Amino acid sequence: MKTEKVYITRDEDSEWVWIWRKPSKGIWSPFNICKEVVNYQRENSSLDNTDSYLVLDFKKKFGILVKEKTKGSIKLPVNKLNNEDYKLFSNNKNRKR
Repeated sequence: MKTEKVYITRDEDSEWVWIWRKPSKGIWSPFNICKEVVNYQRENSSLDNTDSYLVLDFKKKFGILVKEKTKGSIKLPVNKLNNEDYKLFSNNKNRKR
């Protein structure tokens, strides 16, 4: 099974998990943009090459529960990363929900 290295983050007081895939240029790793609360973003504030999931949907799809204030590099299966099922935002009307 082919895997891809990605960053996963979950902000403080958030029910969303973000997957940050390698951008075509610029800094790959997201960083905390705020001192009062944990909120991850990339240098250019672009959401290109990112996907978001609800915490429970992410656990169903990948089998990983991500705690608040988490940032980490992980390898995930490419076939699951490219699959639109459970993504919070998707243009595929035939996906699972």
